[in-house]
Amino acid sequence: MAKYLTEEQIIAIIGEIKLPENFSTMSQDSYNEEMIAAKVQKLKSPPELLMASINMAIVGYGNQKYGNYRLGDDVVNLTKIFVSYNIKYNNPKASLLKEDDLTPQRLCRFFRHSIRRHILQTKSQTYLFRKYTDRNPDFAHICFRGAEYLEDLTIDQASFLLNATTNLDLRLGTNISERVVRVFEAKGTEFRRPVLVKL
Repeated sequence: MAKYLTEEQIIAIIGEIKLPENFSTMSQDSYNEEMIAAKVQKLKSPPELLMASINMAIVGYGNQKYGNYRLGDDVVNLTKIFVSYNIKYNNPKASLLKEDDLTPQRLCRFFRHSIRRHILQTKSQTYLFRKYTDRNPDFAHICFRGAEYLEDLTIDQASFLLNATTNLDLRLGTNISERVVRVFEAKGTEFRRPVLVKL
């Protein structure tokens, strides 16, 4: 059985370590919203990025497929938009990003308020809402990719979103709900642990 040292015993062995006053921790999250906003503004705030974000949040994306959206009679390919605006897509899972790098996930996160507004105005239902929830209409507007970053989620809304991502994880073998929990904990968003239902 391992023997654990008390604090006094550890100090007796290594001494007391004083931290420099200018020490501070750094988040693993390299996303800097002010820098993202400045970059979007520098690109002249193209509506294509917002439309692409809304499409990804509602329709979904994955397996290196990002889809299309319709603009009048034209079909617009999201990958072409990504290339035009130097959006980093199809990145390896552990790739290092700069604070202002734009990615599909970061666009959904950045445009979260506009996505929610669009869902409310159009009464759209996202893939996450349709496939992975009990479809309670009270929560349709907060059930999308990037919604976990909304700063005004109620405990019921946060819990509903966490249930949805947990159901998605169970069905697809992913771990998105773990990231959602980390976001909620970092932001101080209250939530209840999932109550799994058969969908």
